[in-house]
Amino acid sequence: MSLELLLIPLGMAAYTAWKEGSSTALCEKCRTTRITDTELLLAALARMGVSGVQGNDDRLCATSAYGTLTFQRIGEVFLGRVDGAADEETLAMLTDLEKVAGLIVQERAVAQLRQRAGELGLTLLTEKAEDGTVQLVFEAS
Repeated sequence: MSLELLLIPLGMAAYTAWKEGSSTALCEKCRTTRITDTELLLAALARMGVSGVQGNDDRLCATSAYGTLTFQRIGEVFLGRVDGAADEETLAMLTDLEKVAGLIVQERAVAQLRQRAGELGLTLLTEKAEDGTVQLVFEAS
């Protein structure tokens, strides 16, 4: 009985790997990002000044200062590359992208905290942002 329980997840994982491996649309020379959300990817690209974004939730192409960009969702994360560029250029672009995406996530979290604090009757006393961190101090009303 325990052997059956082990074989089912292994079979599912093998099928998923086979399906992704046999795909002809896989993003070659792409590098993994930490971005899992299409909306976050689009927001980060827009903030980076990227234009001409085309595609769908699983594959995007766009034009940027780095050149033509390609992103593809593989599993839960997006992979990305600068088309026709060296790996160093792709890594530089992805570093910038993840930095911008991190700032967007941070801004969203701060906005949610402010909203939730207001709902709980808390008053924001101080807000300090430095070295990539944000410190909020609230007081109960």
